[in-house]
Amino acid sequence: MRQDTVTIGALRFTLAQGHDIEQVKAATVAALRANGDLVDLVVYGNKKVSVLVSPGVPVVFASEDIDVDREDPRDTGDVEHPFDTVADYDYEFV
Repeated sequence: MRQDTVTIGALRFTLAQGHDIEQVKAATVAALRANGDLVDLVVYGNKKVSVLVSPGVPVVFASEDIDVDREDPRDTGDVEHPFDTVADYDYEFV
């Protein structure tokens, strides 16, 4: 299984399975050429995120193969069925 991530500025987004990274790349390039625009992502947790991408903001795309054991069957990219992830909670360590 492949896991795709997009880092925009200092924020890292793990894309949901089935969200086409090539489409995200094309939308990001179009936003940069237009001197800035919103790029829609479907991230792990089946949640939609819109990110403002503009010239001067670093954007990094990464893909890696991961073990099938790490696959989450809820991660379908279906925004009609979102789920909470560990990143959705604020933890305070004492």
